[in-house]
This record gives sequence, C-alpha cells and structure tokens, in this order.
Amino acid sequence: MSHQTFWKPEKKIKEKKSYSSLGQRKKSKNPIPDWKKDIFAHHQSRPSRADRAEFPLEVISELIEETQGLCQCGCGRKSTQTHHVMPRGRSGRGVKTNAMRVCDTCHDRIQTNEEELQGWITTYSLTYGPRFWFDEQDWEEYNRKQAARERVEAEKKEHLESMKPVMELITSAAGRTLKAKEVRLLEAMDDKQMLVFTNMISDALKNFSVPASSYGYGERFED
Repeated sequence: MSHQTFWKPEKKIKEKKSYSSLGQRKKSKNPIPDWKKDIFAHHQSRPSRADRAEFPLEVISELIEETQGLCQCGCGRKSTQTHHVMPRGRSGRGVKTNAMRVCDTCHDRIQTNEEELQGWITTYSLTYGPRFWFDEQDWEEYNRKQAARERVEAEKKEHLESMKPVMELITSAAGRTLKAKEVRLLEAMDDKQMLVFTNMISDALKNFSVPASSYGYGERFED
C-alpha cells in the first residue's frame, strides 16, 4: 500500500514589531516643571508622625539644665526619661512645651494612671496654652482651618444681612413673624436665588390690590 504525502502550506510567522527600536512609537514623558518640583520637595521633606513625636537632643539638654537633672514630679530623684505630657498616641509632639523630665518610677506611674496624666495635661494647658503639644506643622494646619472657618462664618453673616430686607418685606406682608422652617428656607437660598425671590415678592406686593365692590344706586346685597 502506497503512502501518500499531503502538502501542508507553511504558516507565515508574523514578525513582531519591536517598539523599542521605534522611538517614535513611545511617548516621552514630559519634564516636571520647576514649580511642581518645589511642591514635591516640600511634601517629601516633611517629617513623619513618628519623627514629630521624638524630642530633639537640644530640647532634652535644655530641660535637664532647667530642672537641674531632677524629676519634675517633685519626688527628689534624678530624672532619667523625657515624658510626653500629651502622649504621642494622642498626637503629642516632641516639642519643649510637651516635655517633662521624670524618673523611671514616676514615668511608669503617670503612664498607667489616667487621672494623674490628666492632671499634668491641665497644668501644662494653664502654663503653655490649650494646645501646648502642637508643633509647627500642627499650628500651620490649625491656622489654615481657622482661616477657612472664619471665611465661612463671614460669608454666612453677610448672607444673613442680605436676607434682612426680604424677611422684613415678607413679615410686613404676612402680618406675622416668620416660622423657623420659613427662615431655614430663606437661608438655603444663594444670593442669586434670593435676588430673584425678592424681586418676585416685591412685584407681587406692588401689583396686589383688593378690588373695591361697586353697587348701583338702589341695588341691595345680602349680608
């Protein structure tokens, strides 16, 4: 029996284009502008949370000198550690106004006694202010939030002032004081909506008139 051989067409192997050799196919990254580099550098240079909780050596040295190396609890023992009055776990920073030189015994006692811890927090609050544990970054963020809050309050006050003529107009027309829900409705309006509403009410009152009833001579009307 003869064996027949069948011819099979050869598969064409597609050549993969090498984009590495075609520089034009790759998009080159745009260089970072200098002003962005400054921003990135500023953020990267900021210390971490752990770093911000560490007391600098100069702060410790100053405290040792000021306390003459004694525990600030008044026990008379030598100080061996620097205690965070506002604990680092509660965002207490490594600043001098949050530092307290203590001995090992007093340090262990304060850290396990919430009442005594709160007592020292109160003492430092009276001495250095209510945010004595803030570092420079905390104050920067706090002041920024305060400024934003003050802007919102100023805008709210200005909005309430702009509402007064409208409220007086409606109160006069209604012959009564406005209800709380009505005041809230007016407060929810922005300046543009308030202007449209004011003009609408003003026009309505201006054009409003009660038609006088007229009767012919000799005509009667029922009560």
